[in-house]
This record gives sequence, C-alpha cells and structure tokens, in this order.
Amino acid sequence: MKNLSSHDGLHDSLTGALTLLAFYEAVEREIARAGREIMSLHLLLLKLPLPIGNSSANSKTTRLSKNQMSEELLLVQLIELVHELKSSLRNNDLISRTGLSEISIVFSGNAKDLKKRIIEIASRYSAEIAMVQYQENWKLPEFLMVGDIALKGIVTEKNDATNLYL
Repeated sequence: MKNLSSHDGLHDSLTGALTLLAFYEAVEREIARAGREIMSLHLLLLKLPLPIGNSSANSKTTRLSKNQMSEELLLVQLIELVHELKSSLRNNDLISRTGLSEISIVFSGNAKDLKKRIIEIASRYSAEIAMVQYQENWKLPEFLMVGDIALKGIVTEKNDATNLYL
C-alpha cells in the first residue's frame, strides 16, 4: 500500500487531517490542559459505512475488481467528508483519520453547536457518529477506548436492527 503520510509528518497526505501520531500528541496536550483548566473536552467519532459488494459475481477477478472499486469509493468519500468537516471546525479543533473509514475529532467547549453541524455533514455520507465527554483523570487510551466502544455499540445496534428486516 502507498505511504499515506505527508512530507511534514504531521498531516495525512490523503485527507490533510492530522496523522495518528500528531493527533495523539495534540490530544494528550488537550487532556493536560483540561486537567489544569475548567473546560469540557469531547471526542467525536465518525465511521463511514463500508460499500456493500455484489455477491453474485462468481469470478475471483471480478470480486477483486469490485473490492478495489469499493475501497476507492470509500477513500473518495472519506476525503470529501474530512474536507467538509475541516471547513466546519474551529482552528483549535483536532481531526484525524483513525482508520480506513473512521475519523476522530477532539474539541473543547460547547458540544451542542459543533455536534449539530457535524451531524448535518455526516448524514450526507450515512456516517455513524458517537461522542464522549472526557472524564477527570482519564488518560489518552481510556478516552479513545470509551469513544471506540460507544461507536462500536452504535454500529452493532444498527446492524442488529438491519438484520431484523432481512
């Protein structure tokens, strides 16, 4: 696979969002700041749905070709989503591509207005959204893990509901 890190090492060359290392370091600084100041800190996670492939194809070559096209479509959607989100975020908000189809945003302050804007954008991409508020004395791994669990719970609930209708 191509090297997707940028020349500066801080931004993902595919999306322009922070690389994971730069994102984690910035979030740790925000956690330290939250410990010194009275402020709320939030983690908002978005996950694009994986494109559903056509299972009727019998040829291995056809399946590989469709999988490659699905992955490319997902990456295009991810790039577009990140660019829309970046234009909606404040300068001090943090955004990173944290997986093939996942984006993480960390921000401080009022969550209501920002979450509303992000939900509007994410809905155009059918992205799943989870948000958690930082709790006192959490370290970076705990903050990220709680967000990941919340997002997996939402995706699992949606999949369970979808399977009821199949």
